[in-house]
Amino acid sequence: MIKEGCLEGVDEVYGYHNIPNFPEGDIRVVEGAMMASATTVKIKVLGKGGHGSMPHMIKDVISAGAAIFTNLHTVKSRCIDSRDNFTFTMTHFTSGTTHNVFPDEAFMQGSIRSYSRPVLELIKTKIHHIATSTAEAFDCKAEVDIVDLYPPTVNHKEQTQHVIRVANKYVGGEHVKSDDLPVAGSEDFSYYLENRPGCFFMLGTRVAGNDYFCHTSRYDYNDSMIPTGALMFVGIVEDRLAAKII
Repeated sequence: MIKEGCLEGVDEVYGYHNIPNFPEGDIRVVEGAMMASATTVKIKVLGKGGHGSMPHMIKDVISAGAAIFTNLHTVKSRCIDSRDNFTFTMTHFTSGTTHNVFPDEAFMQGSIRSYSRPVLELIKTKIHHIATSTAEAFDCKAEVDIVDLYPPTVNHKEQTQHVIRVANKYVGGEHVKSDDLPVAGSEDFSYYLENRPGCFFMLGTRVAGNDYFCHTSRYDYNDSMIPTGALMFVGIVEDRLAAKII
């Protein structure tokens, strides 16, 4: 959409995401990093399979993969400054098909969530080095495929203050907070914020007794919050264009 010109003539951008993690009616917003980038990590370990009775004849991708998986935990604990917040989780590991045959390859994949592009690049470098060098120690080879999906969602200072001012006016200061931010989810609104000044905020929609969060199979949007979301957008329009709508 950006490449096709959707931001032409646009001076500022604003958006929000409902979030049942936070109490109904809360506006959660913060200057700077609001949501994380999303990056996928896929690692294929290649070796030489064989019969389970002759382990000395093979290049063991399961042992190599397990060592890579374990060593990747040091990316968070040893490789990156502790002040640089991020998550790196490997969530999938598969290899082999039966009890008496060594496989030729193993595969694992996971996700990086980061709030800074320089930090993300360093994380990717460390992952690649750990995977390839660990595999080599087992006489195997690691192929590392790291793909950036979305950049971090980073709010601009002035536009964040506009949202806070509008929220204080229409939902009340007691509901305007920066608690529990940033969140590790990602959002493609980040591309807009890389091209125009703006702000992305959260609208709390938690209903008492309903603990089903976004993207779960039993999630149910809190329809009573639709007017609050609409009111925030109307308020932003009034504030930024010196208009009187309501």
